[in-house]
Amino acid sequence: MTAKQLSCIQRLVYSCLFLFFGIGIGWAETPVRVMSFNIRYGTASDGPNRWELRKEFLVDTIRNFAPDLLGTQETLEFQRAYLADQFKDFESFGVGRDDGLQQGEMAALFYRRDRFKKLDGGHFWLSPTPAIVGSKGWDAALPRIATWVKLQDLFDADSKPLFFLNTHFDHKGTVARVESAKLVRSQARELGTGCRIVITGDFNAAESSDPYRALFESDPAASARIPLVDTYKSHGRAHTSASQGTFSGFKAENTSGARIDWIACSEDWQVRNAGIDRTSKEGRTPSDHFPVTAILRSRDPKPTLRVLTYNIHHARGLDDQLDIRRIARVIRQADPDFVALQEVDVKTTRSGGVDQAAELAEQSGMFHIFGKAIDYAGGDYGQAILSRFPLEELGIAKLANLPGREQRIVVSVAAMVPGWDRVGFATTHLDHAHEELRLEQAKQLEKAYDTSARISILAGDLNATPESQVLSQLMRTWSISSSSKPMLTIPANRPEKQLDYILYRSSQRISVVAYDVLVEPLASDHLPVVLVLQLED
Repeated sequence: MTAKQLSCIQRLVYSCLFLFFGIGIGWAETPVRVMSFNIRYGTASDGPNRWELRKEFLVDTIRNFAPDLLGTQETLEFQRAYLADQFKDFESFGVGRDDGLQQGEMAALFYRRDRFKKLDGGHFWLSPTPAIVGSKGWDAALPRIATWVKLQDLFDADSKPLFFLNTHFDHKGTVARVESAKLVRSQARELGTGCRIVITGDFNAAESSDPYRALFESDPAASARIPLVDTYKSHGRAHTSASQGTFSGFKAENTSGARIDWIACSEDWQVRNAGIDRTSKEGRTPSDHFPVTAILRSRDPKPTLRVLTYNIHHARGLDDQLDIRRIARVIRQADPDFVALQEVDVKTTRSGGVDQAAELAEQSGMFHIFGKAIDYAGGDYGQAILSRFPLEELGIAKLANLPGREQRIVVSVAAMVPGWDRVGFATTHLDHAHEELRLEQAKQLEKAYDTSARISILAGDLNATPESQVLSQLMRTWSISSSSKPMLTIPANRPEKQLDYILYRSSQRISVVAYDVLVEPLASDHLPVVLVLQLED
């Protein structure tokens, strides 16, 4: 067996371990990752952008986001078959709009078969006679179709079924688009009774349009309607983008114009993240539309706060590979509200000039702040904080030090979090060689919290074991959760001791939903730690 083959096997084993433990640690259901993608019909005369030249790029784009649910538009049968072959762990479902079999474009959808069990499924045409195959509605130029499935989430057997619908509205018919929106909404209500609802599609309409209002806006007089949420609009980070266009015409710079591709969901979902995937290569996009994405979680009955701390070792794994994407996948899988990162490179030569803090923020769809500790290799080295919420009040304080030792810092921020009000968050990385120095640094951390915050959190690599004086010192001010099993975090491939912690202090009554170590023994030399807190009053 070659070294390359062995490395591939190791990666597969480690990925399986992380998937298993990441969904099995018992603190919450795994979020549902949704992508909607108009893939452009494969027989179009698109020259250098024709299907055969871009299909692998398109698959890579989908694979990089790793959706659980994928809705595609303009999908011909051979394209559906190609995607099904590339994503063998997905089940596909769709029929041609012309004959209800294989002729014409499909609104083909895909779902992970290891996660979802199909309970029901079907299709209807966007017309006054939705059950008639190939029927064309109102002033539409072409027949249009919607495909739906009802799924049981095998990762959360107690949850309500999931109703997933995918569609594509007409590109010319103004009346057809409005009536199609009304039809989709009423069909979702009827077919998705008792379900959590997700709708994907290319709606060929802008946010200011009548079809948008017909799908999303509440109407007290229309009792048959269900409340639907525009995931992109509901997610705060979306409003920071001035360019929200989703039709690219295969040109990466085409980000202006209307947002015509949407992901909708029912109100029993919490929108954890939503965005427009601007993936490009040499100025070209994998389709003439940008895919849109959303990460959803069933709404918690009480406000929860999910925190991750991770010493990323400048993204160099135990296989000696530098791969920031692996770190991003760990973060996305954990679905945190706040992330404390240590050993972060910003534009250093050893990390290829990459701003790792900004790159992880981009790949995880979060806000970020970087705190520089020292100059290193032509760039900066330090710590970063990622957050689902806009950050304020950046503070970087130097900690006690000795001559010749690396300068250590604490980085602190604050954010307004729904249900929690003001949250203070700080991260640090204490000295690794001198116990007395660590103790002095720990004493300084007694003040590393926001007295006006409802809850303050301190997370990081403390380079100290649970029985150490450093932890005893910190626990005079901070609380730390107990665990029924050892919380070993280093080395990642055979952990022997705990050095990484999440501590908190709160003026309100809270409970610990979970405190655990995630299994990812390849991406860094440390394992990440997660803490989930719940507000009780």
